[in-house]
Amino acid sequence: MIKVITIVTGMLEENCYIIHNDIDALIVDPGDNSDIIISEIEKLNLNVKGILITHYHFDHVGALDDIKAKYPNAVLVDYKTKEDKLQIGTFEFKKIETFGHSSDSVSYYFDNNNVLFTGDFVFKETIGNIEENLEDEMANSLNVFKYMPESVVCYPGHGESTTVGHELKNNPFLRGI
Repeated sequence: MIKVITIVTGMLEENCYIIHNDIDALIVDPGDNSDIIISEIEKLNLNVKGILITHYHFDHVGALDDIKAKYPNAVLVDYKTKEDKLQIGTFEFKKIETFGHSSDSVSYYFDNNNVLFTGDFVFKETIGNIEENLEDEMANSLNVFKYMPESVVCYPGHGESTTVGHELKNNPFLRGI
């Protein structure tokens, strides 16, 4: 079973996540405050195996260079990663294209743990701003989202966590899709 730590970073209050199993860790979207992220990892004595980027907006990757320098052997996963099913150490997950907020947006689905990291694709009861000319891509991404199990816990790039079920009932952007 994985554990998820949320670290709110930067002036836009972006959620950086540390996913761990008490030994190894993955970092999702190191947006800012690399010192706080590194301190938390060192406090728990975790081995960083990978860095997952949901998209390359500055508030999600502001600390990426520092994190890569500190953990040079960590595998970087982003929209350019060819594989859709990944395993890094003991972590197994899927990379799902969720274009719309940006042309490089991806989400990470840990189906064995019922957890989805959405970046700025879906927030609690709303969605991220849609990049110009990506309306159709956002509609396609939302269509994929609506077929996920309702019990999946969603960890967004900003704000509080939610579930697929909550979003299906309360997110106006998922009505009529």
